[in-house]
Amino acid sequence: MSAAHDAAMSDVCLLIEGGYPYLLGGVSSWTDAFIRAFPERSFSVVALITADQERVRRFEPPPNLVSVTDLLLDRSPAGGLGLGAGARIAQVSASLRAVLTDGGGAAWSALIRDLEETGFGERALLNSRHAWRAMERIYEETLPGAPLVDFFWTWRVLVKGLLAIATAPVPPARIYHAVSTGYAGLLGARARCLTGRPLVVTEHGIYTNERRIELSIADWIYDSAACGFDAAGRAPELRKIWLRAFGAMSRIAYDTATCITTQYRTNQEYQIQDGAELGKLRMIPNGIDVDQFPEVPAPAEPRRPTVLLVGRIVPIKDIRTFILAMGILRQSVPDLDALIIGPDDEDRAYAAECRNLVQQLKLQGSVRFLGRVRDVKEHFALTDVLVLTSISEAQPLALLEAGAAGVPAVATDVGSCREIIEGGDASEEPGGFVVRACDPPATAAALAEILLQPDLRARMGRAMRERVRRIYNQPRITRMYNELYDSLGAPEAVGGRAEARGAAAWPA
Repeated sequence: MSAAHDAAMSDVCLLIEGGYPYLLGGVSSWTDAFIRAFPERSFSVVALITADQERVRRFEPPPNLVSVTDLLLDRSPAGGLGLGAGARIAQVSASLRAVLTDGGGAAWSALIRDLEETGFGERALLNSRHAWRAMERIYEETLPGAPLVDFFWTWRVLVKGLLAIATAPVPPARIYHAVSTGYAGLLGARARCLTGRPLVVTEHGIYTNERRIELSIADWIYDSAACGFDAAGRAPELRKIWLRAFGAMSRIAYDTATCITTQYRTNQEYQIQDGAELGKLRMIPNGIDVDQFPEVPAPAEPRRPTVLLVGRIVPIKDIRTFILAMGILRQSVPDLDALIIGPDDEDRAYAAECRNLVQQLKLQGSVRFLGRVRDVKEHFALTDVLVLTSISEAQPLALLEAGAAGVPAVATDVGSCREIIEGGDASEEPGGFVVRACDPPATAAALAEILLQPDLRARMGRAMRERVRRIYNQPRITRMYNELYDSLGAPEAVGGRAEARGAAAWPA
């Protein structure tokens, strides 16, 4: 395929919220490895970010990545405002509300048509008197009694994001692949409307569940208690607005998608609960290049018992529980060496809290923050047990990579951790222990059992290595995605309206 042809249309356009190519770890690392796993296919990327996000590319572009387009979620067109527009603004505002509450592919398609017909943008739908009146009516109908100013800013942020996506052209591609629902799924739904081409939606973690966790601990959402205590357990005030919006976005992506994939069975149950059609669902796990992870040899010389956590220093990884568990574990393993590998610049306040907790517990000689490292594989050879204390995960790459090297694990019962560690049925040898989230004593007890029993540790390490190499090897996963892509076909674009805007091309 010629470079000119690549620039005109990629085989697959990946739609990614917030990460690649500007952040390391997590979905960004998955994206880079994913593109490299298909050298025969050309890829483009749309990065959904905000204007204040640092845009320094952290990845060397793969040869088959032909373009990256930034879509700013907090920047939307001003648009026009014609005479006698009041009734039309009210009608389009109602369409915005339908998208953010009820969701569904039909509501999203109707909004896209409304915006194309009217040319409305921020000027009409956010900054005009008619828009204010429409917003007031929606406020009275959805959140009466709550502070109007808080609803105003919530509505403004949500509508800006919708306008940014609903009016931005997308790079032409034969297949669109959204790596989440949410805003990426909305863009995928728009691409499908524009081009008629297939849309794949892949969820590593269930978007609505992850947003629910984030909103439950968010300190930027103010609840005035005007709604009182709700015995039914419904989310209060502004959290309800956000949760309904994210749920609606997921339904739009599910309705519009040609195929919906995830990595493990439990996720599919959540997807069905959120409105996905059973017939669209496929399960494709993550894959890794197992040959890059040689079996960890027995240490040539005695060393301290070592546990390793690989993850960002953020609340969802629950580093505090890890630190508290290390304080308990040190009572039975006094010469413990506990390593934390991962960036600490995403939530600096939380990272500072974690470092202070280490000092408060006097664990400076046992817990070490290593930050980003050049090659995490080098640390697997010096590790006895991998630890994962997250309160939400999908299919953690660190768990697979350590498992491929024969390192047993203790992980919380989130995402696919139980499937990876325990296997598919009771006859399989476990590769570690699964514990409850937010439970430092249970985490410490499981680690002590592995660290203090060398034979058990070796047996669990062998089980993890065999299972990861059999099920999660990259050639198997690549074959599954190739079969999916090939099965979709790719009808010719409808109307030819999908054009790249602001694409920053990376040379092949």
